Amino acid sequence: MIDPQLIAQLLVAGVVLGSRYALIAVSFGVIYSTTQIFHLAHAGTYTVAAYAAIVVANRFGAPLWLALPAAAAVAVAFGAVTDLAMYQPMRRRSATKLAMFLASLGLSIVVSSLAQIVFGPQNLSLDRVPNQTFLLGNVTVTTLNIAEVVVGWAAIGALLLFLRRTQFGRAINAVRINPQVAMAVGVSVDRIYLLVMMIGSLLVAIAALLFLMGNVAFPTMGLDPILIGFIAVFLGGTDNVFGAAVGGLALGLATSLSGIWISGDFASAVVFAILFVVLVFRPQGLLGKAAL
Repeated sequence: MIDPQLIAQLLVAGVVLGSRYALIAVSFGVIYSTTQIFHLAHAGTYTVAAYAAIVVANRFGAPLWLALPAAAAVAVAFGAVTDLAMYQPMRRRSATKLAMFLASLGLSIVVSSLAQIVFGPQNLSLDRVPNQTFLLGNVTVTTLNIAEVVVGWAAIGALLLFLRRTQFGRAINAVRINPQVAMAVGVSVDRIYLLVMMIGSLLVAIAALLFLMGNVAFPTMGLDPILIGFIAVFLGGTDNVFGAAVGGLALGLATSLSGIWISGDFASAVVFAILFVVLVFRPQGLLGKAAL
């Protein structure tokens, strides 16, 4: 018989993990759905945010309330420079999507390699991170768990409101639907691409910093989360930002609850099995629209 306390604890862990995956998926999805670029350098942005926080907090001694926003700003700047210095020149030269994908992959590898050269291969953590453990019934929860769920979904909600209620958000949606028509009515597509790159970089930086406060940084730390986010985008629907969030939450819950029956070493197999089933039976994703 399965222990109800174990199920409850795994549910909590799944919600926390799923909230992280949802934020990463939305950060990746808003870039992909707008630019149609498989932005694997997003993994580099995730890594840059974490190491920037460590430098500002640990080496310069800044308090967390200053170090975390500073690290997020560095990540946004990295995303903006990536678009201005790499993607925009490639677009002007009519580079293929494959070429952009390979350039993005190469940049991600460069960031990981530089992190290892500069900081070494060892794990690094933030100093002076407050965390408190308490019980909700028989379930153990930490303040960092709560922060990850609350901040993650608040950021997703803020993005959805931004996309639906603001002029820039409506411009992003116009470019996502039809960039040629958007250009015809005066929307600068290059500026919108730059904007979504910065927004996506901010969101993935938040995810990285929330992770770092309870874990450690290492040179290749961005690869697995971005892969999960990429899968969650296709699970929820590539044309649906909220669907990406739902896909991320579903993956987190499935990964955690699968621990009832199988070892955590097979978590990746569970993720890819879910993706396989969804792509076979509902290729447009859980909340995506079927092609006409």
